[in-house]
Amino acid sequence: MAEEKKEEMVPVTAEYEVVDQVDDQAIIELMTGQTIQDYVYSFKQGGRTVEGLTLAGINEAANRRGGIQVEEIEYEERENSWIATAKAVDTITGSSRYGAYEQLKMSGGRPDPFAFTKAIHKAQRNAIKQLIPVPVIREVLNFYLNRKAGSGNSRAQQQIPQGGGNIAQAQKATFAIAANLSEPLEAKGITKADLWNYMKRKCGVESRNDINEMQWTQLSAELKAAETTPQLLNDLCERIKQLTAAAQESDVPATEESEDKPSTPPEEPKTEAGQSNKPPF
Repeated sequence: MAEEKKEEMVPVTAEYEVVDQVDDQAIIELMTGQTIQDYVYSFKQGGRTVEGLTLAGINEAANRRGGIQVEEIEYEERENSWIATAKAVDTITGSSRYGAYEQLKMSGGRPDPFAFTKAIHKAQRNAIKQLIPVPVIREVLNFYLNRKAGSGNSRAQQQIPQGGGNIAQAQKATFAIAANLSEPLEAKGITKADLWNYMKRKCGVESRNDINEMQWTQLSAELKAAETTPQLLNDLCERIKQLTAAAQESDVPATEESEDKPSTPPEEPKTEAGQSNKPPF
């Protein structure tokens, strides 16, 4: 099986193998009470970078989207494997999809005690991922790729105090992507003020100074996704318009801030040497 990209046939067997290994580990971590580490995968294959969501990432994307649930699970035991099928339903749209997976009972030349569980989880994964909208997948993918790039792993990221260099990096990334989207958004009737008010409403804050590191990272991931295709840009515009209309109906005016910098200078985070880490915008 191969995937075509720019008239070049690139084998994707390695991609399936990598995803399977990562998901096997995630299922074992889940069953043994460990903290799941990998929500995304990224590696080089055939001269390109292959990126995607693992089983944990797909479940995270489904939770963010909401309304997706598994209604049916069936399984069959064979001599050397377990076969599972699952039906996932989008309760918002009424759509449904089936997913299946066959898991071998042996792993590394010995019986796999988690073979049945792996078959069930992977069948659910294959059904659920068909119902997740592309913008949500892109948002979750970019979010966790940015976390990996910024800290090396999710656990290290969680140990970094808020207000340090990482929040400045996440904020700076969001400003840069927002600047790139400025003209495309204005062409669709979305002003810079509309965009920043949308961000504040989405984060539930009155000022950009109150947005925390995780929220900045999520915003940058959402905007980065909108840069990739016209459809995702249209989806972002629609979300902005819907949230703006909802705010207007509730008669809660949003406080406009300058699109280039906050209306009131935020407190500058200090390093241990007392030097400012304020981003240059």
